[in-house]
Amino acid sequence: MRFKYKLVAAFVVFVLLIGVVFVVQFVYLSRKASLTHGGYQLDETFTIQDLIYGPQSWIPYESKMPVVPIEDVSSGDNFYVMFVDLNATSNLNSTFPRVQVDYSFTGLKGVVAFHVYGYIHSNNGISWTNRVDGEGASGYYVTYNPQATSNLAGAQIMETYNHVYVKVANNAGASFNDFANDTYFMKFEKAGGGLNSLHITTNPKIPSGQVTNTGNTTGTFFVDFSGGRIQDDFLLLVAVNGAIGNDFQLKLKSSVSD
Repeated sequence: MRFKYKLVAAFVVFVLLIGVVFVVQFVYLSRKASLTHGGYQLDETFTIQDLIYGPQSWIPYESKMPVVPIEDVSSGDNFYVMFVDLNATSNLNSTFPRVQVDYSFTGLKGVVAFHVYGYIHSNNGISWTNRVDGEGASGYYVTYNPQATSNLAGAQIMETYNHVYVKVANNAGASFNDFANDTYFMKFEKAGGGLNSLHITTNPKIPSGQVTNTGNTTGTFFVDFSGGRIQDDFLLLVAVNGAIGNDFQLKLKSSVSD
C-alpha cells in the first residue's frame, strides 16, 4: 500500500509541475517585449542609400525564393533589398525567443516585404528563414500609395541566391562579424531545410506566425522561432519597390523578451 501511495503522490507532484510550466509560459507570452538590457537592441533609421541590392524578385535561400507569396521569381516585381542586423542576441532561449520589431516609414510609395533570417554562431552562417508561401508561411507586407518602381543608381543584384555573403546596413556593422567585412554568409544546404522554425507574427500568443498585409506605415510585429536550436541573432530582410525617392526613410527598433 505504501508503494501505491507513493505512486499517487508522485503523479500529483508531476501534474502540479506541468501546471506551473504552463502558467509560466502563459505569463511570458502575455508580456510585452522588454526594453531593458541596455535599451533597444536596435534603434536606427535607414534611407535609400541602404537599399544596396536589386532590382530583383527573389530573396536568398537554397533556391530563389519569391519576395512576396505566389510570385514568379523571374517576374517584373523589381524590389530593392537591405539586410538589417536586429542585434537580438541577449536573453533569448528556445522557450521564450520573442523579438519585437517596431517600424515607421516616411516617403513610402510602394510595397515593402519583411522577412527574417536566423544565425547560429557555431554554424558559421545563416541557415534558417521564414517560409514565404505554402502551408506554414509567414511574413509582413506593407503597401502604401504604390507607384512605378524607380531605378536606383548604385544598387546591384546579389551575386547569387545561396552560399553568398550579404552586407548589413547597420551603422555599427554586423553583430557577428565572422569575415571582418560586415557580412553574413547564407548557407542553405537542402530544399525545404531551415523553413519550419522561424516565423513572423503579429500576436506573440501565436508564435507560428501568419502572413500579414497592411497599409499601416507604422506598426509592430514579432520574430519567433520554434526549433530546437537557439538562434544567436536575427537578420531582417527589407525589400522595397515603387517610387523610392530621397525622402524614403525606415526607422526600426528591436527589443527582446525578459
